[in-house]
Amino acid sequence: AGSFRFSICPKGVGRMSAFIIRRWWLIRNRFISSIALAFIVPSILSIVTVFGTKNIVVRSVNGQPYEIWVLPGLMMFLAAVLITPLIYRDFFDLRIHNKVLIPMTLAPIRKSSIILGILVSALLEVLFIISIGMGVYSIIFPHTVMLDRAGYILLYSVIFALLYGNIIIMLSLLTERISVFMSALLTTLITIMFACGLFIEFDFFPLTMSTVFQYFPLSMLSTACRSIIFINTFDMINTVTPIVITILLIVFNSFLLKQKMKQ
Repeated sequence: AGSFRFSICPKGVGRMSAFIIRRWWLIRNRFISSIALAFIVPSILSIVTVFGTKNIVVRSVNGQPYEIWVLPGLMMFLAAVLITPLIYRDFFDLRIHNKVLIPMTLAPIRKSSIILGILVSALLEVLFIISIGMGVYSIIFPHTVMLDRAGYILLYSVIFALLYGNIIIMLSLLTERISVFMSALLTTLITIMFACGLFIEFDFFPLTMSTVFQYFPLSMLSTACRSIIFINTFDMINTVTPIVITILLIVFNSFLLKQKMKQ
């Protein structure tokens, strides 16, 4: 696959550009598969999820057709699926095999900058693919994607992926065994599929369960996104709270990374 030297510039912009260049280098080495992934994954998720569920849930509680209501949740789940292998590679696989992550941590840069650099560069790739995903969705389900709403869906999907990515980074740094990590990852993905309001509304669950699920930070983002799209109301609490939790997780993950690298 060739060799890659990681270098970091003394200024913030240079640091971030180094991570972006590194991400582009990785994409370039799997360019054909990346393009194929950008079309295949959204198509499969859209067909399997919507065609299977809309016969059961025809309309949302608020009267939205299911294929319109589910779009924000589908894009958020797609963002989570796409960012998972990128996080796994950098924070688990390379770390336990003493590869690229260690030279990064030895560089004169804060651990939070490393986490943000890897996350932001990964998010650019994710954002590109989910943009294609929305285009694919609009072809499969015409008249479901409105341009004035697409920007909000992309924005909340990015915030969702940023929070989810930090959760996966935390799991990656807390575990040393692949079996434990995969079990934790599978549990997390199942939880966000069914308990975060992405594909099934909270009102379909018993009252106690729905009340608990609505307070999950990832659930707050799906709720806030649909609030601004369907009822034109900005939900400040459900938007700001996950962002604050994301910042706290970055700080905590920076501490974990420093402890794992013993620096």
